[in-house]
Amino acid sequence: MRWMLIALLSSALLLSGCAEKFYKVSKDEYRVRVQTLGVLPLLIDTDSLKIYPEAGELAKVLIKNNLGKEARLVEMLREVKGYFDIREVAGDPAALYQRLVTGGAMNDREPFFRSYRFDPLVVRELADRNGVDGLLVIIVNGVTRGEKRWDRTNLSYLHADFDMLLATAAVATVNGDVLWEFPGYATEPFLPLQYPNFDKAYYNLATRVDIEDISVDGIDRLLTEPDRVIFGGTNYSRRYRELFDQLTSALKPGGQLQSLPVAPATAQ
Repeated sequence: MRWMLIALLSSALLLSGCAEKFYKVSKDEYRVRVQTLGVLPLLIDTDSLKIYPEAGELAKVLIKNNLGKEARLVEMLREVKGYFDIREVAGDPAALYQRLVTGGAMNDREPFFRSYRFDPLVVRELADRNGVDGLLVIIVNGVTRGEKRWDRTNLSYLHADFDMLLATAAVATVNGDVLWEFPGYATEPFLPLQYPNFDKAYYNLATRVDIEDISVDGIDRLLTEPDRVIFGGTNYSRRYRELFDQLTSALKPGGQLQSLPVAPATAQ
């Protein structure tokens, strides 16, 4: 129970300290330009999933579990009362991705995440059709990134390159500007695709720790794992709840903040 409380508090503190850097304009300007926010279904960058051996099966699991999840995010954003209105933008996620996303690139400095570009004509079409000023686009994508992973005793760790899923997000306006961008994590990625097999090394008296892929069934179970919070639990997925908590906290447009420079991106 205590470690859960510490983890939640650490995540909240990290988000509160980092939220301002997600904005590419001042919060005052953002608040003026995005008064009604449209929330798209969760999209998937299927090409980026090829880092996983069973990329097609992984895509199917994500499609199944992402379905309809944006409705909960809309409710949560409405509760923070940071906008005039929050509206769902309906559509087929695969078709929306093909029409809306024109490309993606990895940032060339930490934190490494994939940043996306959007077709301004499609953004305007969707915004006009739904009566919104900006679109919140969340894209689940696969990346390989160096991270430190601890064993279950928290006594040993391995720092290596791991495959994982990030849920990066951006708010795009009708003229194609990206005013806000979220790198997909606060304290951990949306979902790991690999794990260090410390037990295998321990029982084989080996110094090398192998990195192994989480199975498709394991990924499905992780995505459907029920939420367990400090004061009870729900049947809602813990992974999606944590993601939406982070997005809701980071998308509160209040107070004046200085615009920060945007990290350059390199073609991928």
